[in-house]
Amino acid sequence: MNDKTDGAARTHEKDAARADMLAKARALVPKLGERARATETLRRIPDETVRDFREAGFYRALQPARYGGPELDYGIQVELAAELARGCASSGWDACVTACHAWLIAMYPPEVQDEVWGEDPEAMIGTSFLPLEHEVLLEAGGVRLSGRWGFSSGIDHCDWVVLIFSAEGKGVDHGPDQLFALAPLAECAVEDRWHATGLSGTGSNDIVVKDLFIPEHRLLANKQLQGQPTPGSAHNPAFLYRLPLMGLFSFNLIGPALGAARGAVDTMIEVIRDRRSAAEVRLAEQPGVQSRIAEARSAVDAASLLVMRNLAEINRFAEAGETPDRLTLGRCRGDNSYAAMLCVQAVDKIYPLLGGRGLADDDPVNRAWRDVHAVTHHAALTWDIQGPLYGAVALGVS
Repeated sequence: MNDKTDGAARTHEKDAARADMLAKARALVPKLGERARATETLRRIPDETVRDFREAGFYRALQPARYGGPELDYGIQVELAAELARGCASSGWDACVTACHAWLIAMYPPEVQDEVWGEDPEAMIGTSFLPLEHEVLLEAGGVRLSGRWGFSSGIDHCDWVVLIFSAEGKGVDHGPDQLFALAPLAECAVEDRWHATGLSGTGSNDIVVKDLFIPEHRLLANKQLQGQPTPGSAHNPAFLYRLPLMGLFSFNLIGPALGAARGAVDTMIEVIRDRRSAAEVRLAEQPGVQSRIAEARSAVDAASLLVMRNLAEINRFAEAGETPDRLTLGRCRGDNSYAAMLCVQAVDKIYPLLGGRGLADDDPVNRAWRDVHAVTHHAALTWDIQGPLYGAVALGVS
């Protein structure tokens, strides 16, 4: 076969794998809905859900083919989250962020990838991009870390963890860049500190390390992940592994908001259809109720279309072997935050229709309302931050 034929066959194979994975996600939605209460009570993803996700291949969606992964196009993790979060946003968040960590590891040098996946191709990686306190000391052949990192989602079922830190420390000569340090989770401590009102089942606990030595080859600089060839891309030639990490970071967060908001609207339609008020007024016949339902549905649809349009554009860049420019990346970040705002508007619009029943913390719409708000509290999805950043680039002042 020639290159053109090989490329067509590979595209067909990826399309089939993507369709199969999304079908599995849709099939799991009712089951995740049934487990949502238990997931919140556990404050982490239940073992049976982790097992379902492993068997479906969700965590490996962006893993390189050389380690048995399907190496699907960037964005599959967003689509998976948007499907799964219709039943449980915490579960959708877990699937998405864990999948994108395999994408990050594929940008490390080959020897690191072999350490992670050589003996166990299904090994999973957690991250924390929030150093709450840390000390860094340069040593021969690497750095020594001590400190605490927060918000490490899904860490309970991971084998490795990536910790971000400033390269400026005692004796550190990497310059002002941020570094990603990969460590076996067995050499770290996980502290159970995740008590949250939204996304409460994600198990986003703290990572604590003390005098942890990170060898040089397990350090990856953020400046190496700006859309150029990465230390791992020579061995994983798909353009997926040359995309800019932080420029596309917010895509890994927006999916659960899309899914939870859509699930809330679908649930509300079913609830309202046959409900009557205390005065025996059929709520479905009220124009104000109809308007709220329609507005919420339109907001979710608009948010989803905005995100998926940008993902399609990112993959067109990838197919052409090009890196998205600053304006495109800024627009994507701004659009993702705007999509998050639309999801908030959707759940805020329908939540009052529940009345007093909606105050129950096990009500699915109540849960979705809390989860959507929690997703959009992330700085990468905050309009007041991301909107002006795009505006500054568009106007040439940044």
